[in-house]
Amino acid sequence: MKVVVIGAGIVGVATAYELALRGETVTLIETREGAGLGTSYANGGQMSACEVAPWAGPEIPGLILRWLGRDDAPFRLRPKMDPDQWRWLLRFLLRCRSAARMQRIPPNLELALLTRERMASYAADFRDEGRSLDFDRRDRGILRIFASEHAVRAAMTEMETMARLGVEQRLLTAAECVEVEPALAPALQRGEIAGGLYSPSDASGDAYLFSKHMTEAAKRRGVTFETDTVVEGIIARAGRAYGVATSRGVLDADAVVVAAGTGTAALLKPLGIRTWIYPVKGYSVTLPAPEGNAPEVSITDEARKIVISRLGNRLRAAGQAEVGGYDLTLETGRARSVLNALTSLLPQAGAGAETAEFWCGLRPMTPDGSPVIGRVEPISNLFINSGHGTLGWTLGAGSGAALADLICDSAPQLSLSPFNIRRF
Repeated sequence: MKVVVIGAGIVGVATAYELALRGETVTLIETREGAGLGTSYANGGQMSACEVAPWAGPEIPGLILRWLGRDDAPFRLRPKMDPDQWRWLLRFLLRCRSAARMQRIPPNLELALLTRERMASYAADFRDEGRSLDFDRRDRGILRIFASEHAVRAAMTEMETMARLGVEQRLLTAAECVEVEPALAPALQRGEIAGGLYSPSDASGDAYLFSKHMTEAAKRRGVTFETDTVVEGIIARAGRAYGVATSRGVLDADAVVVAAGTGTAALLKPLGIRTWIYPVKGYSVTLPAPEGNAPEVSITDEARKIVISRLGNRLRAAGQAEVGGYDLTLETGRARSVLNALTSLLPQAGAGAETAEFWCGLRPMTPDGSPVIGRVEPISNLFINSGHGTLGWTLGAGSGAALADLICDSAPQLSLSPFNIRRF
């Protein structure tokens, strides 16, 4: 079977690799000059099964109002004359309930745990080839820190749900947080940590390097990788997709997978298919890790709304959420607010601030915080694997495996019904 996969971020690359493992003839198409150069390029680095709860929650509407007008607001709304933005926002706000948030945790977590299994399998595949899958992976867990006892208590509800579903988290005092990550000692002395949750089985790593190496592995298994190729449309009629029209010509296909991130909606809209995927801009900063006292454990600072990961000899912090359309302009003030939050928590990181590299990207978000994975009816051989938002690194490999099972009619490793496009 000839399968065309559109998009070479984490999700698309994993999908192409999984299809190749099952013996399919795969062509992977990417608009840019290589893999992992879009949303996957400089994300926060966390592979975080402990943080699969959706953003939408009862506290969000109040926070949005409180942050109105602030350039450094962790969540910012920039209204557009765009009906899709307002439809998305309405559905997002309707999901801002505790019950709605808790509803999405189990399927997201199941997908995250499958991702862990597939990542281990990929590493084994590389070893069998006499290679190493090196992407600055660090298996030191993820530590979530909170600035108030109220925030700690609120997080404990999710912790109990995670525990029932098989993810270990430890409730820590402020002092115990510093025992897990000594680099936080200055924050403890300033009284900024009330407690934390530590997930020792989580990890961090460079998603771009992973995408790059996995693309090479996919090519070794026969995948054709077409870069600098613009997809002009999906050719479909009478309930079937027959190919993909590109800037390099038409690619015939027995099946088509759209894993194009924030470009997914535009590709499917001409076919009369609405995805409810909308871009949410985020920022990151990468700088040299301070010598001697750089964090070893990946950190989520819930008060500052940033995540921090050590990637080899680099330190990366990521944050910000802006619902403002498809604009990729890097605003200096918002970019520097992520750096300021990092150096406020870890003053020692300020030594590398002069060489800091700023980046912004568009996360493909759904209103309910779960990706869209599965068959796109009424076109029987058209599939979608997109809408992972901030969880592409956490859910990507599992998403690729689960969709490949569906396409190849293999025994399913998990049910895709919670991720069906029709749920909206």
